[in-house]
Amino acid sequence: MEKLNQILSDNFKLSIEETSKNYGMKDINNWDSLSHMNLIVTIEDEFKIQLTGDEIAEMTTFDKIREIVQKHI
Repeated sequence: MEKLNQILSDNFKLSIEETSKNYGMKDINNWDSLSHMNLIVTIEDEFKIQLTGDEIAEMTTFDKIREIVQKHI
């Protein structure tokens, strides 16, 4: 999941070490609806997957993001 950690790091301007924590939307000041959609588009492009609306809505913590992406790859 190194690629996903790099995406999280780039999207939220975090260190790679911080991406191993289970941050959520409440923990990251710049995690708003726009950054969330940028994250989704990047994940779909990088992993060549298509996420459902429900999955996108559920992706509110790093652990949940990892779980959902892992299911697709």
